[in-house]
Amino acid sequence: MPMDRRANMVRLAPADNIAVALSDIAAGETALDRAQLMVTVRERIPQGHKIALQPIAADEPIIRFGMPVGLAKVAIAKGALVHIHNVRSQYLDNEVDHYE
Repeated sequence: MPMDRRANMVRLAPADNIAVALSDIAAGETALDRAQLMVTVRERIPQGHKIALQPIAADEPIIRFGMPVGLAKVAIAKGALVHIHNVRSQYLDNEVDHYE
């Protein structure tokens, strides 16, 4: 990989199992952070949305900024979009107040 590649995702804390897309990332593209962590994206990730950095099992916490922010509704593959279709709140049980 060329050393001049710019980061297109950011992991906010070392314990995070997700990263935030800094720009739109196409399916099949490599997501890269400043520490050279690389993930092949499985589906389009819009800017500001989250990418799974590792496989996340159903009911496993989604970790952002080192803190749990939700639970996986289903198993989430490494490189997949992490959003309301596959994440639920661990505190609220409705479709109005949800993780984003």
